[in-house]
Amino acid sequence: MFMSDSIPTILCSARVELMHCKANAPEFIGKVHEFRKFHDYSTPVIDLENQMMDYIYGCNNITPKILVSYDSFKHVAQVLSEKSLLNRFRIIVDEAQTLFTDAAFKGEVEIEFLENLINSGCNVIFLSATPFIEKYLDQISFFKILQYVELVWPESSIHPTNIERLKYYRDSPRLTAKRIIDNYRVNGFFQEKMVGGCVARSTEAVFFINDVSLILNIIKDNHLTAEETNIICAVNDVNEKKLEKAGFSIGHAPKKGEMHKTFTFVTKCAFEGVDFYSTSAYTYIFSNITLNNLALDISLDLPQIMGRQRLGENPFKYDATFYYKTAMDFNVDNERAFEAIIKKKKDSSDTLLEVYNNLTDANARYELGRVYRSSQKEEKYTKDYVAVIDDTTNNKQKVTFNILAMYNEIRAWEVQRTQYTDGCKVMRSIEDATKSITEDKDIDDFLRLFSGDFENRMQMYCDFLQVHPELKEILEALPQIPLNIKEYYNYLGPDVIRSLSYVEAAIKRKISESKGVVMVTAEIMRVFVKGQFYTLKQVKEMLQTIYDNFGCAVAKASDLENFIGCRMAKKTVDGCRENGYVIL
Repeated sequence: MFMSDSIPTILCSARVELMHCKANAPEFIGKVHEFRKFHDYSTPVIDLENQMMDYIYGCNNITPKILVSYDSFKHVAQVLSEKSLLNRFRIIVDEAQTLFTDAAFKGEVEIEFLENLINSGCNVIFLSATPFIEKYLDQISFFKILQYVELVWPESSIHPTNIERLKYYRDSPRLTAKRIIDNYRVNGFFQEKMVGGCVARSTEAVFFINDVSLILNIIKDNHLTAEETNIICAVNDVNEKKLEKAGFSIGHAPKKGEMHKTFTFVTKCAFEGVDFYSTSAYTYIFSNITLNNLALDISLDLPQIMGRQRLGENPFKYDATFYYKTAMDFNVDNERAFEAIIKKKKDSSDTLLEVYNNLTDANARYELGRVYRSSQKEEKYTKDYVAVIDDTTNNKQKVTFNILAMYNEIRAWEVQRTQYTDGCKVMRSIEDATKSITEDKDIDDFLRLFSGDFENRMQMYCDFLQVHPELKEILEALPQIPLNIKEYYNYLGPDVIRSLSYVEAAIKRKISESKGVVMVTAEIMRVFVKGQFYTLKQVKEMLQTIYDNFGCAVAKASDLENFIGCRMAKKTVDGCRENGYVIL
């Protein structure tokens, strides 16, 4: 709506990939302007400003729509202010939750962006499809006074998700990823499920892994090539050098209709707002609780990730596997130790700010601010929350307390404490963050109890469908239920499976025998000609040949009656009366 209406708009985003996707969407191509495109990071700012102004002055029949990253907003605001144009624009802060979630590793960008927004004098709308945690908004004076509008979707617009929760294979993301890729190479697909009674198979995978180094290790472990692999991550010199050294480059989400690669890796700094148009991609989500900034905040990040697959014809659009590791025990001593760390950093920040603010000499303040800025880049808020930012409105540097960084750290602690201490909390967090697994309470209850060894799960499946046969189609579409259980049920039926005591080896043997009968019958019907007479000796010899090909037992002539329509008869053969069969 904001990109299509008649109000001049500056759309700000923390994600370069998001802006690239929007600018290249069919409805916006040629109508919007990216202030700094994907590979514009070496272009002088003055050139970028001139390009933007050329676009604005050339907007004769269209409304100006400018896309800009948080860190480049100060340049857009400054040049538009100088031209007395800034107050004509409305500012949309897209994926606004990243103001908090990114503060751990680039907090000075967020706090600088926020300061420049406050000083812009424009109408600003913070927009997010992810609900904010209001208690943190209330702690920040700027957000505390803003109107908060929540859009409530009608039930008809909400689709349930199917998220399988698994701990890391041998506690290692690398081993877990390797097992996924090895299974793909053996089977030829990542996941499979029943869709309308047919088997659908996923031949592409999107891995959400918030660590470029880990992604490269996975690529190395599995000998993945650039031709089959797409890596979407933050655009910066560090990542570009890492990928270039390994023979890769930073990629994009393919446009609608473009070919998708088999393996796509996406980091946290790239997934918000990125659209994938695959027809068969399955989603794997990795959350590394051992590092604060790699632990996915289930309440904020999971809804984002589950919204990335856009095509309804992808049968795995709403499916994912969530890999996690539970955290250490959280007790009163842990809590007190953490609170002490936060207090120490706040006290250090207050001391540093007091020293700076007590200086009266402008040069001394500038030099001390420069020292603080250098320390900020090295320490990344590990010792204090002091931030040095550029105030474009007043054209000077500003030294301030980065409240976003502090609350991000507190939130990271709470994520571990409330979401990852055990598997039950992970499960509950996922259910709270996404729509319930199914709209049907009976199925929801069934899935909560669906566990144990094969025999137990096979029996639960049979028993449930005996009571609720009308829900069979829904169960078949759920990836939480192994495909082999559904196939066994469909092939043999519940009565035969019960007679085999739900033992998988016995079920497989029965199916093998059954399939053998089908194949033997087909071969007998091919070999024995309708209307023709065969002696008992001929029947036995012909059946034995067929039995030998399929590994069956010793043949008897009378077996023919079990496979094919026939009748006993007598006929003179070479002057002798012979008993045999006529094929009907």
